[in-house]
Amino acid sequence: MSQDSPAAVIIIHGDSGLGKTKLAETLRSHVVEDDGYFIKGKFDQLSYGSANRPYQGIASAFAEYCTAVEQRSQETWSEVATKLRREIKGDDVKLLFQAIPSLWKILGGESNQEEDTTSHRRHSCDACQHNINEEEEKVQESPHSFSERGSHRLNYLIKRVVSVISSIGDPIVLLIDDIQWANKTDLDVLKALFSGAHNPFMFIFTARPMDSNHPFLRMSDEFEGYKTEIMLQSLRRNSVCELVAEILRIGDTSECTSLANFIFCVTDGNPFFVRQQIISLRDEGLLRFGSNGWVWDIDAIEKIQLGKNVVTMLSEKMQKLPLLTQQALKICSCMGSKIDLYILGLLVRETHFVENSYTEDNETTAKTAISMAVQEGLLVVTQNGKGVTFTHDSINEAAYSTIKERAPYHLKLGKALHKNVCPNLLNKYLFTIAAQLARGIELLTDDDDRIAMAHIFLRAGEKSMSASAFSEANFFFAHAISSLHKDDWNNNYRLCCDIYTKAADTAFIQDAGNSMDTYLAILFDHCGRRKKGSLLDFLNASYIQVRSLASREDPSALDVGIEALRLAGVNLPSRNLAMHTIVGLAKTRCAMKGKSADKLLQLPPITDKRMIQTSRLLHLCVLISNSWNQKMLPLLCFRIVQLNLTHGMSKAMPSAMALYGAILSRFGYPQTEAAKYGGIALALTDKLECNDTMANVALLTFGSTFTTIKKLSDCQQPLQAGYDSGVKNGDYSYAMSCGVVIGWISFFSGQRLSKVVKTLEQLRTSMSEYNMIRGLKHNRIFRNAVDHCLGVSGASRFYMATYSDDNIGNKNSNLVLCAKFVELVCNCIFCNYELAFAISEKFQQFGSTFAGTIWPYLYTFYRGMTAISLLHISRTKQLIRTTKFCLKELRKGRKKSEINLSHHSYLLEAEYAVFRKKYISAEKFYLLAIEHADGAGVTHEHAYACERFGAYHMLMKNHDAAYKQIREAHRLYSKWGSRPKCELLKKKYPRFDEKEPFAPTSE
Repeated sequence: MSQDSPAAVIIIHGDSGLGKTKLAETLRSHVVEDDGYFIKGKFDQLSYGSANRPYQGIASAFAEYCTAVEQRSQETWSEVATKLRREIKGDDVKLLFQAIPSLWKILGGESNQEEDTTSHRRHSCDACQHNINEEEEKVQESPHSFSERGSHRLNYLIKRVVSVISSIGDPIVLLIDDIQWANKTDLDVLKALFSGAHNPFMFIFTARPMDSNHPFLRMSDEFEGYKTEIMLQSLRRNSVCELVAEILRIGDTSECTSLANFIFCVTDGNPFFVRQQIISLRDEGLLRFGSNGWVWDIDAIEKIQLGKNVVTMLSEKMQKLPLLTQQALKICSCMGSKIDLYILGLLVRETHFVENSYTEDNETTAKTAISMAVQEGLLVVTQNGKGVTFTHDSINEAAYSTIKERAPYHLKLGKALHKNVCPNLLNKYLFTIAAQLARGIELLTDDDDRIAMAHIFLRAGEKSMSASAFSEANFFFAHAISSLHKDDWNNNYRLCCDIYTKAADTAFIQDAGNSMDTYLAILFDHCGRRKKGSLLDFLNASYIQVRSLASREDPSALDVGIEALRLAGVNLPSRNLAMHTIVGLAKTRCAMKGKSADKLLQLPPITDKRMIQTSRLLHLCVLISNSWNQKMLPLLCFRIVQLNLTHGMSKAMPSAMALYGAILSRFGYPQTEAAKYGGIALALTDKLECNDTMANVALLTFGSTFTTIKKLSDCQQPLQAGYDSGVKNGDYSYAMSCGVVIGWISFFSGQRLSKVVKTLEQLRTSMSEYNMIRGLKHNRIFRNAVDHCLGVSGASRFYMATYSDDNIGNKNSNLVLCAKFVELVCNCIFCNYELAFAISEKFQQFGSTFAGTIWPYLYTFYRGMTAISLLHISRTKQLIRTTKFCLKELRKGRKKSEINLSHHSYLLEAEYAVFRKKYISAEKFYLLAIEHADGAGVTHEHAYACERFGAYHMLMKNHDAAYKQIREAHRLYSKWGSRPKCELLKKKYPRFDEKEPFAPTSE
């Protein structure tokens, strides 16, 4: 496999106790010997369908990786840290830290290149913990920081991290144990891990039998072609006999047949159960070691042990251990796959020792409590010596079965943790506390306890949201709501409102519409207009409701948003929109008068929370109106600008300023004025760190306003940055639009066709990954056009076959207009003028649809060239009228965009001058067209201008001059990469290669 190949996947299926993990672990020594990393994460049953620390299984695997990197050489540490820090910066580090805290060691620590490795890392860990505490507090202050599109952003970052790790070249094997207990949030992250990983990265999943509709089974379908599945079965009777003989060191298997048959019957051939059965028989005295080896009484064994399963045997064994050890085992069984010794010791002290005279610290207490369990092989201390875990899930299950009343026990543990955990560690163990309390929530009766627990669940939910773990957030918010009573709205309004608002937000993100509607109804009932001072809460709830309606494509979304804005004091008309738009534009231009870019950038941020939420709601309505009611779009934009000028800058301002510039351009105002506000929008995006709207701003500036004042090719890279930002932040709609415009620019800016193919293919791959259907259709249009110009078989008539009017009902859709525009251009270049002109006449609405950008002028140019070409053949009023109209429009375009549109205008001027027999002017315009096309770097249109100038010289019988221009056109078409066009020139001018004057054929 090449290094760019996707990661390999091994899935080991089988029941508990068959040795799935043991089998996977056999690779560890081989991987480590090859300077690789073998890291392991595990999911546990207690957190399935409920909650614990988000991404716990994945986070523990990355913790192992970070520890392994620390233990390597200084060069390895520096290489990994440098590459990751180059990719992950700023707020991205905070988001990754919330999900996977251990990555802070590499992403947040200082460079350790010049200090002693051991001492520096010890210092780094202390500083790291200090930074972690600070970052956690910062995120807690703003729990909504990463809620919107957060999961998309996290998955993108996870993908980048694993891609960087893979690129270093060291083999990495990631073992994910008990994948059947992973929830949807975990599986989404694992999917991102797989998509970012490549050879030499390998995933190993161990899985117990699952329902056919388990999400992991659907996810595993995407591994097809890269996965190997292993199915483990129970041992057969003869194999059990051999195993028993090996354990007891009996040479002749026939001597232990009776014992082996009994063990086979009660264990069904499960290897782990076989071993535990033998241990149980020994402990019960039914299997003894005598002078002649092991002896047993099979009749006594069958009488006493028959019917006992392994869990029962293990639980009976545990009940014979000291009470302190039993208590430790019970506590461990409630905590999942691993528990810190600090927490274990604290809980042992609180649940076992009644008197406060016990003086040992928590970790020492824990080690004392588990010592016997470790001796018996029930528990094992983790590699770092700070935690403990069960040696097998069945032992965990057996320990949990010894707890008779589980809900009270969980509640007791949760309360003990809440009361006794050191305050500066409370945030670290917040999920542990909340998970224990949640399992005993139905027993809460005391009002003070209820409110205290609601606060805990609220904090846990907020922290889950900040890590984009919305399943866990939904779990905690639901339990917070269960902790509340109706009367709490009167006595604890702020708490209730925060819980219900965040629960509704999470339900929306989780696509739990019914729950969200219920929460919103309760919110509106308590914080609507009837409640004084609750307008901000009403706006928060309305924002969630409008987002939900918009996501369901409900046409009432905009009306609901406008009504909420009216209550916030932002009045928007419902009639006479054209008149109100003119008035709004005049007011906005007046408000902007005299405000330079520096003054606007110096405006303070909005501090009024109600104004911030009003601005967010306005921005949301802008996005909605762009899809469903574009007549309202300018008014909404003007309101955002006016609000920000009055109250200070919000994060909605960059998009609004970019849109304002695009509106000015569309309404025909000077391009310099429109571009000024586009530049301000970009500066504000950087100043306010508006990463979520970067794709929108890039589209409105480099994809619209700036296309007339900058070289087309200079707009491509910023649009690519906007596309990447949109993908990263989950803004797929605007990312897709940026991708579409990149396709336009790569095709029309005269780049080599091979380079255009590469650009389009990269976009197609990315759009396919993120399911951008409309973007893929646009991409296919341009790819087929390029294939047509390259001479790829089957691409010559792609337009009508793929995007005919019959296939797409709305002929005014952007997709159809795009297809027809490309068809017009290709037919014009390949001299199919009659077909090109028919297209241009049928789809004249192209100009109004894309007003304010450069594209209508390009459409006008090719429409004019088809008309004038036909006019040379047949003089009709329609052709003359069309030519004059196009010429007039291009003269306007040349004033707006001299760098991009001069050669178009001059070439059409030259052709019209030839038609009017003004040959001196014609030659002047041809030369200007060639000069400006060369300056703009538009290779195919430079070639087209030379071709038309050559045809003019042929008309004037200037064969030497014609020869020179046609040869230059051929060279430029060849440079562009269009073999069919080069062949067409040779066919039209058969003596093309001769070093003498020549004439075109009659064709």
